[in-house]
Amino acid sequence: MADDILVSIIADDIFSRNWMSLLVVRDWRTRLANEFAYSTGFADPKQAFLRQPDILLADVDNFARNPGILSEINAYTAASQWVRVIFVSSSVETKVLSRVPPAHFGGYLLKDEIGTSLTWAVSIAAAGRPVFTPSTHQLAVESGYEPNPHFTVLHGQSYPGLTPHQSEIARLAVIFSLNRRDLADELKISDQWSYGVVSELYTRLGLDELDSGSENSLTLIQENQIIKSHLETIIQEMGESKKAKDLETLAFHLITLPIFDMDV
Repeated sequence: MADDILVSIIADDIFSRNWMSLLVVRDWRTRLANEFAYSTGFADPKQAFLRQPDILLADVDNFARNPGILSEINAYTAASQWVRVIFVSSSVETKVLSRVPPAHFGGYLLKDEIGTSLTWAVSIAAAGRPVFTPSTHQLAVESGYEPNPHFTVLHGQSYPGLTPHQSEIARLAVIFSLNRRDLADELKISDQWSYGVVSELYTRLGLDELDSGSENSLTLIQENQIIKSHLETIIQEMGESKKAKDLETLAFHLITLPIFDMDV
């Protein structure tokens, strides 16, 4: 897309880095600039990228063992000028909000609460709206932290309206982008049958009706203008493409739609 959101990732946990980078690479709106660990130190943001990242995804699960993490992040954002930081962690770290300058705050998300909807949160934060998940929003309320009068509270979508079998297909074929042969091996079905189960999933998502222009064809779209605006841009960018990769990427965006608890 014309205005890619450039994302950098910092995390000591390799599994966390892989989870975030996979989702960033799969999303049309986001582009991975760099990923690194606190143990190796921050790269100079003015030297490391062709242009400075828009969003820094920072895993702060190691904060208790490395309390200097937030000081490093604040120094990094000061040098980067306009970068916004989205913090992610497995449990609520109460000191995160009190130590972060509001000007560079992009959000705070719990991993289990955001799940595969991570890049939707990134796209909203990049547009200037801080993002929270329910638990971190509660922390903000209790601590009186108000980085911006307009913010969004959301949590990850869990494949709404799909059967357990369809959910597993969605996870493997769309989220992890397995090719049809690998999908067949994973599901213990024939190669030919794997194409059929993916086609069934696309029908459930309404992608087989995309050319009709029907507003009801994308069955998972919520009545939320931010959601609709992002999806309209994605669909316009895709144009009349019938390429399997483009349809798969659109399916990725639909399946990872977040649930909005609050949009202020």
